[in-house]
Order: sequence, then C-alpha cells, then structure tokens
Amino acid sequence: MCGIIGYIGDRDGLEILKYGLKAVEYRGYDSVGYYDGRLVKDVGKVDDFLKKVKDVKVPFIAHTRWATHGKVSAENAHPHKVGKIALVHNGTIENYKALKEKLPYEWKSETDTEVIAALLDYYNEEDFLKTLEKVLPMLKGTYALAIIREGDPRIYFAKKDTPLLLGIGEGENFVASDLVAFLPYTNRYIRLEDGEYGYIERDKYVIKGRENIRPQTFEGDIKAAFKGEFPTFMLKEIHEQLDIVPQVLSVDVSEVREIFQTQEIDIIAAGTSYHAAWYLRYLTGFNVHPYVASEYPYLMREPKWVFAISQSGETIDTIKAVKQAKQKGAKVISLTNYVSSTLAALSDYVVPLNAGIEIGVAATKTFLAQLLFAHNLIGDKDIKGMKEAVRRGLEAPLFELTKPKIFFLGRGINYVLAMEGALKFKELTYVPAEAFPAGEMKHGPLSLFDKDTDVVFFLGPQGRELAKVNMEEVRARGANVHEVIFPDKYYELSATVFLQRLAHEHAVRWGKDPDKPRHLAKSVTVE
Repeated sequence: MCGIIGYIGDRDGLEILKYGLKAVEYRGYDSVGYYDGRLVKDVGKVDDFLKKVKDVKVPFIAHTRWATHGKVSAENAHPHKVGKIALVHNGTIENYKALKEKLPYEWKSETDTEVIAALLDYYNEEDFLKTLEKVLPMLKGTYALAIIREGDPRIYFAKKDTPLLLGIGEGENFVASDLVAFLPYTNRYIRLEDGEYGYIERDKYVIKGRENIRPQTFEGDIKAAFKGEFPTFMLKEIHEQLDIVPQVLSVDVSEVREIFQTQEIDIIAAGTSYHAAWYLRYLTGFNVHPYVASEYPYLMREPKWVFAISQSGETIDTIKAVKQAKQKGAKVISLTNYVSSTLAALSDYVVPLNAGIEIGVAATKTFLAQLLFAHNLIGDKDIKGMKEAVRRGLEAPLFELTKPKIFFLGRGINYVLAMEGALKFKELTYVPAEAFPAGEMKHGPLSLFDKDTDVVFFLGPQGRELAKVNMEEVRARGANVHEVIFPDKYYELSATVFLQRLAHEHAVRWGKDPDKPRHLAKSVTVE
C-alpha cells in the first residue's frame, strides 16, 4: 500500500518529485524519501518533507510509506540502500528473517525491504537483469520494486502481486504505483504483469519476457487528479457524483445481465465494495451471495461463477480469492475502475466502473458507481431521476453527531446504507461507529443505548414502518435520534451522498484530514 515514483529524463527532478510524491501520497503517508545518488528520507507528511528539499538529481526513485514491517521511523523509511543498491518497495516479504540470517550484513532497519537490497548487492553482476533473475525467485511474498544501482544509468523494476506501471514519454520514462503519478507528463503507460522485471532508460524500456509492447493511452480527464477549487479531494469527488451518472449507465451490461439472471454467483469484495455487493443482492433479487474477500477462501465450495468488485482492481484479498476460485474452475466477472488491472486480467468478463480517477482514500463516487451498476443490471437507466437524487443528497442540510456512542441503523436495503455510513464515519473521524439491522437491536445491542448515544436511522421505503417502531424504542432509552429522510424515488442514492458529506463534515470540523485518514491507504495491496 506504499507509493512509488521513479523518473529518468531531462525535466527538472524537483518538479517531478514534488508532483509524483503528492500524487501517490494517498497510498501511504507515515514517512517519505528519495534516492538520487543521495539517500534522503524522514518520517512525516510529504508537504513537510518537500519544504526541506532544494534540488533533486535525475534519475531518482522515491517512496511514501504505509508501515508494515517495523515502526514508523526514519530508519525504516524508504529508500533502503545496501552497498551499491538503493531501492523502494511496495509489498511484503514473508521469508525476510530467514534470508537475513544467510547474509553477511549489518542491518539498519526493521523492515523486510532491506533484505531485498542486500540480496541484490550480494549477487550483483555486471548484467543486472541476471541478478534480478537470480534473486526474485528467492523472495516469498509480494513486491513492486524500483531500483537504482550505483554507476548504472538505468532504473530497474520488478513486480509481483502489487501494482506497478511504466509511464512512456518522449526522451523520458517513469515507473510508478499509479498512472496519476505521471499523467501531467505522459498519458501513455504499460501496466506490468506479475513476474515481470526489466529497466527504463531515457529513450528505452525493456520488460523481460515481453517483446514489441504497445503502450496503452489514458483517455480520461486528467483534471480529476487535481482538487481545483475544492478544499479536499473527497469533497470534490462527492460533487463529481452528479456528473458520473450518465457515464456509468452508458456501459453495456447486456452480456453479463444474462449471466446474473440465469446463474448462481458468489460475489467477492472488501470494504465499501462489499457493501455494494449487498446492495446488488437487495436491489436485484438475483441468486447472488456476497462474501468478504479475505474470508471467501475459507467458505468457498465449488463456484461456477464469481463476481469480483474492486475499485482499483489491485485489492490483494480479492485477487487471491479470485485466483483460488479459478483454480476450482470458476468463471470470473469483474467490476473495476481500471480495466487494465490485475483483477481485469484474471477475469472472463470485465465491466468498467467508469467513475474516473478517485484520489481520496474513502470511496465516494466509486461506491455510487457500484450502486448504479446494480441499477443498470436490471435495466434501470433513469439518468434524470438518478441525477436529481444525487442533487438532493448534495443539498440536504446535515445534522451534528456529538455523543461518544454512534450507531447507524436501517432495515432491508437501508441496512446497506447503515453499514456504509458507519464505515465512512469511523474511517474519517476515528470515532467508533457501528451498524446493524434495526430488527437486530433487541437481540443484544439495545443494552448500549442511553443518553450518550447518537443513532442515525435510514428511512427509505423498504422496511420503513418497522424501522419507525424501532426508532421509538431507541428514543425511549434516552438516545438522540437522527432521521435520514428523502423522497422514495432513488432514496438510497440521495442517502449515499448525504452520508458521505456527513462523515466529511465531521472529519473537517474535528481537525482530521478526510483525504488521508490515518493508517489507511486507497488500494489495499498487502494482506
């Protein structure tokens, strides 16, 4: 879940470093660093780090960290340098302790990454591709690597189970975790496949095992990568939901619709995407069964079809579950925002989410797009009505939550909104919030309700009357009740936008950064 950017070319290195690090900061932001012949790194946010950087030589590699092995410290920050090798890494190496024991080095960090640099230095050959060919099979785990070797004008790379892309320019090339990191400079890219390695030079790139590769061209709106007049990416992306309705509903889903109508399908997803899976189940009534991706391998039987939902297409839990399902003979349909992702490559059918670039860690327009896909699947393409519903969610007045205990409740499809509302609120504000079906209240949770409790009820048409009864039961215990009320037509879409704004507003009010909630990253690429 860390961010990588590397550059070789004739542009100003400091300009590229500043933009690239900010672009991938959403992937990890507890420490940051770069190597350009000099090793410079520290803990803290990218903005604070960059204030101290005066110049950057080219080529360089840089990194923003989301800590896995080892505490947050300058020693554990990337890049790591051993001998003539400096590198940055996204992923986890499971056998790093055993590898360390075999190498004659004095270790400076607690990370698994340092052992990769040590191995590459220990087996360093004149032809460095041969070194990579020898070392990479020793690594048990996942990695995206960008590597600089002293005295070598190239940047080397390698990829396994975590995302890595090349940006292909004129007289310049990039390596990065996300195409956003180089989009202002080139819209041509190559998404690397698992097991690939190679190098970039100013006018050349080599990917071992692939010949005559034609770069893809990003055709989307690059403006989505910038905040514009909005104070946060999240608020900008909440407002962009008004514009994505027609582009999401323009996707032809007729082929997969027939599969959903006739087959039993396991849905694999994580986080917000898992909530979207339940929305699809409630809305369509199709024979689908949602599973949390990380738990699916323990529950899987002999699926004939699986439907995988992942905004990035790189979510490690979802990808591993899909691979195991394929081993059992399942066919795969995927819904992803990146049709050239790892998940898409594993799939028999790929449905583009068409939500555009999303920078904020908390899913907003991508979640709405997943809900719109469910409507599209049943032939509901009322663009005007759905846009009006989104507009209502954007304009509705917010209420304030002040109690130490916060619950989100609903019945039927409204329970999906409760789950998403609680997730958004706690991930952005760091205040514990819980969701459960309103009908489950008397099966235990009611003991928690008192004057120190805020309760948010979603009162869409499904199950509304019974939910109102539950609401009065909560009031009788002294809890502070808030009703989310919108017109019935596309109530869920209005409420979705509302709950996003609610979480964003409280995060900002309480001094939290809604774009970069602590300990979290946009794309979960390590288990």
